[in-house]
Amino acid sequence: MQNLPSDMSELLAVATVADGDIGDIGSTLQLLEACIPSILLLSTADGRVVFADEFREGAGLGMAKMLAVDLARELATKQVCSLKVLTGVESRWAFGVRLPQWAGSGVAGCVVQHPEGADLDLRHGEPALIGCAGFGWSASQHKARERELRTRVAHLRAEHETLKNAQEQAFADAIKEREKRLQRQQQDMAQLEAIMKLAADGIVTVNEEGIIQSFNQAAGRIFGYEPDEVIGQRLTMLMPQSSHQRHDEHLAKYINSDQASIAGLSREVMGRRKDGTVFPLEIATSKVPTNSGPILTGIFRDIANRIRMEGQLVQAQKMESVGQLAAGIAHEINTPTQYVGDNTRFLEDVFLDLVPLLACCNTLCQAVEKGGVPEHLVTSVAEAAKEADLDYLIDEIPKAIGQSLEGIDQVAKIVRSMKDFSHPSGEAKQAVDLNRALDSTLTVCRNEWKYVAEAVTDFDPDLPMVTCLPGECNQVFLNLLINAAHAIGDNLANQSAEKGTITVATRRDGNWAEVRIGDTGTGIPEESRSRIFDPFFTTKEVGRGTGQGLAIAHSVITEKHEGTIKFETEIGVGTTFIVRLPISGGSSSKKGAESEEADFVG
Repeated sequence: MQNLPSDMSELLAVATVADGDIGDIGSTLQLLEACIPSILLLSTADGRVVFADEFREGAGLGMAKMLAVDLARELATKQVCSLKVLTGVESRWAFGVRLPQWAGSGVAGCVVQHPEGADLDLRHGEPALIGCAGFGWSASQHKARERELRTRVAHLRAEHETLKNAQEQAFADAIKEREKRLQRQQQDMAQLEAIMKLAADGIVTVNEEGIIQSFNQAAGRIFGYEPDEVIGQRLTMLMPQSSHQRHDEHLAKYINSDQASIAGLSREVMGRRKDGTVFPLEIATSKVPTNSGPILTGIFRDIANRIRMEGQLVQAQKMESVGQLAAGIAHEINTPTQYVGDNTRFLEDVFLDLVPLLACCNTLCQAVEKGGVPEHLVTSVAEAAKEADLDYLIDEIPKAIGQSLEGIDQVAKIVRSMKDFSHPSGEAKQAVDLNRALDSTLTVCRNEWKYVAEAVTDFDPDLPMVTCLPGECNQVFLNLLINAAHAIGDNLANQSAEKGTITVATRRDGNWAEVRIGDTGTGIPEESRSRIFDPFFTTKEVGRGTGQGLAIAHSVITEKHEGTIKFETEIGVGTTFIVRLPISGGSSSKKGAESEEADFVG
């Protein structure tokens, strides 16, 4: 739309083109005041509407197109014109003015309504004034609208500028925050890479298909591979061949399961190095969700040295126990050995006394064979029997022989107990008679408890053989028995009481074998009960205990046998340790032969 002429000079220029005199200006102005403008239009010379405005509602803006054509036709040969317009019951006049200085002789038209509705008797120049007045009134309205619009545009521009500045600032802040976040992420990634690089444990990540995504230096040292040799390969290359098939099943199960029950829990598995060596590993696995799918992270630790050290520690503990018991065992063997020796010397002496008697008896027998028995031979036999004190020898020799046999049996029992107790440890579990094992251990440590306690056994005769590691179980029982003896000894020292009692009982409880070793000692103090299975913790004075006995016992029973060990205690009454072992040896009973079947994932 083209701009409307709105300046006063332009309106006056329109008025001057009127044909003829304007007439009485006063009456013309009165006429102008009486007329009510209703429509203003602006059209081209050929009658095409460029602008149309309705001053009051219901003025009939729809007639503007036809009116513009009529006005353009009338003004083809005139400067001004007037037309009577009928709209319903109202009578209106349309005034037109040709605008030679606008848009190629365009047309400006104004429709007015007289308040009385009468026909207007207009002089020749009045249509131009009426048109100019209506046009000027409309122009003033448009100027007001323009100012309002300009003000609104200015406000909108200001708001737009404010929004633009705010958007630019927000965008700049977002970029700055993003850069900071990226910087933090880069720092975190650098720290993570440093941790991965310097970690002592092997760290391996795999995707949900079991493809290795990362492999740190420690993992390379453990398995003997360079990272570029394993990244992109399947995790099964780090496992024994026998675990490959089970791994895929466990991986799918782990991916689709809730990891809360197993995440972070460590377990022992078998790995395979680049040179094919199979070795024990401890692994903790966790699942991390990402946009591209879950990632599994495994933290590995080579525990071959630890297992070897644990074995050495158990052996050292056993040697320490044997060393502590050596004097007592020597004493236990020495006592029966002494009276076996005494009885043997007694038999040697009495045999010398019997030699004369036996010689006389032999001579007598020879005389009887020849058919005669000289009286002096009978007398010599009687004198030799009297000299040897035959009645005494008949009474004492059987006793000496019986005592010697008893002593030999006792020594043999101690030797057998030592042999049972010192059963060589190994990875393979064996079927063991726990009743016999406990009886042998009681015999081995008898010198530790016989001065302070009486031993009472209550063995279940129907207890089946239990699959276990005999040497390590014997060590556990020995530690518990020695602790019981020490506890009773401390109680006797404090109360000067009679000997205490060590009770050893066995029974079967379903698929479990239960061993109870109780004492009438001092009981375990409240503040020590939560720590008694901690390594190197002991309540004994320096030099009497290392604090390793119960820690090893707990490890042997719970980890190697999947059993339990707990205690019941009361101050001043005593303590009972309860050891429960699975009769079949538990799921790890085939550890020696099948441990490599354990899987990295589950």
